[in-house]
Amino acid sequence: MSQSHSITTQKTARVFTYGTLTEKTKLVWIVAHGYGFLAEFFIKKFEELNPEENFVIVAEALNRFYLKDMSGRVGASWMTTEDRENEIKDYILYLDNVYETLISQTAAKIVGLGFSQGAATIARWAMHTRKRLNRIVFWGGSIPNDCLNDISKLNSWHPYLLVGDSDEFITPERKEEVMKTLDNAGLTFSHIFYKGGHAILTEPLLQLCSELTEP
Repeated sequence: MSQSHSITTQKTARVFTYGTLTEKTKLVWIVAHGYGFLAEFFIKKFEELNPEENFVIVAEALNRFYLKDMSGRVGASWMTTEDRENEIKDYILYLDNVYETLISQTAAKIVGLGFSQGAATIARWAMHTRKRLNRIVFWGGSIPNDCLNDISKLNSWHPYLLVGDSDEFITPERKEEVMKTLDNAGLTFSHIFYKGGHAILTEPLLQLCSELTEP
């Protein structure tokens, strides 16, 4: 009879940054990209932010794959349903390591932002980490049910929800359903509903940045 074994092994991960962490930095962003992205390209969506006031960290998911067939463009994924509990543990430890490596003593606000699949990633990391986190943002993705068990903890980060009005993955019916679920759970959140699809767009990003920078 075959047996399953779980073995912990070291892995090299890629992380991209934009801006420089200094005394002038107001916001430090820890970003989890969506399914099929690579950090190298995803971080470009944040280059409209002022690099003197924003330090952006985009961690690349640990599981890379070819987006089509057996060659060509490559993307990355945070997890699948296969061995999901260990994959969740792995990316929580990974994001903690990213934090410890790149964020030194700073008075800046620490913002966790997850886009699409990365929304669940950031939510689970936030719920388990002991690192300082001031705000949390879910963009084009939902909060997993297992993170709604401690609403007071989620509320302590004053969460934001961002959704485009033509997001192909979030229909108006789905958005209404999610909003109702979060309201019923007691989540207190701000939201930015913008014109556009399933993407990080400059206008809502700058609006978000402005609101998060406020005292």
